Amino acid sequence: MSRRLANLFLLASVITLTATGVLPWLLPESIAAPLYVGHRVAGVALALSLLWKYAIVRGSLLRRLRRGRPDPTLAAAAVASAALVFALVTGLAWTGGLVSFDRPIPYSALNLHVFVGALLLPFVLVHTLQRWERRPAVTRLVDRRAALRLLGLGGAATLVTVAFDQVAPLRRLTGSRHAGSFTGNAFPQTIWSFDTVPSIDTHDWRLVVTGAVDVPRALTYDELLRLAPREVDAVIDCTGGWWSKQRWAGADLGEIVAGSAPHAAASRVTVTSVTGHAWSFGLGEIDGFVLATHVGGETIAVGHGYPLRLVATGRRGVQWVKWVARIEVS
Repeated sequence: MSRRLANLFLLASVITLTATGVLPWLLPESIAAPLYVGHRVAGVALALSLLWKYAIVRGSLLRRLRRGRPDPTLAAAAVASAALVFALVTGLAWTGGLVSFDRPIPYSALNLHVFVGALLLPFVLVHTLQRWERRPAVTRLVDRRAALRLLGLGGAATLVTVAFDQVAPLRRLTGSRHAGSFTGNAFPQTIWSFDTVPSIDTHDWRLVVTGAVDVPRALTYDELLRLAPREVDAVIDCTGGWWSKQRWAGADLGEIVAGSAPHAAASRVTVTSVTGHAWSFGLGEIDGFVLATHVGGETIAVGHGYPLRLVATGRRGVQWVKWVARIEVS
């Protein structure tokens, strides 16, 4: 395989891994399922292809080091290489069950994988711009031998991924590991730790419904509790790498929105936390969503979103807004 083709393959792999790692957080699981599989296959393919990259850079690297002169391209390459190795090792270790969201350290290894993977892309792009090659032409890159190598690499990556997927049967398609189900509040709390857990006095707190509605409202906690409760058994799948199925109970989000009489042209519903974290959904997507006050028969704990947490069935945990304070229709 030519040097330029190998480099373009590595660049395409990193871009693919970034896209398939981030986009599934934003999409319903039913749509995102192929992206999870694609992410794992692309990661294994990238790991298998590094031998080609090593053969390409070995001679060039030795020559540059012998010169003894500062080379800014090596700095970007060194950071990108370290980030790449760390992201690959943690990703493969996670898939193989060697690390998890609570071991070997009390912080999710998947979070570290994501952080370093996000850092990797800009360094790879900088390195690519510094060392961009124009020959041979793209139309001449893939000859019969190169095509067979790429097909072989894809086949090997798929087989290795299938083998990895036999490990840890309670791991979901998303890669998350089971953290106990139907345990009330006894499932993991905030892992990303971007938000400080707020202290909320329900005597002063209100759920405000506003925007493109004819009947804006400000519901008290007691008024929410008096609404006809809705129960749903739903899986929360945290982007920190764990999942848990619980029985959630609270007010139906769709009914609350409908009770405020949305305008005919309204199409979006944005749910906002007291911390400012928000997520927007299509008006037709919120069927089955619950604003939970209870989990497993217990009042939802403050770390899980008391007094009110969105249960966005079929969505990743980042969309399950905690400490809900505002619903805006637009």
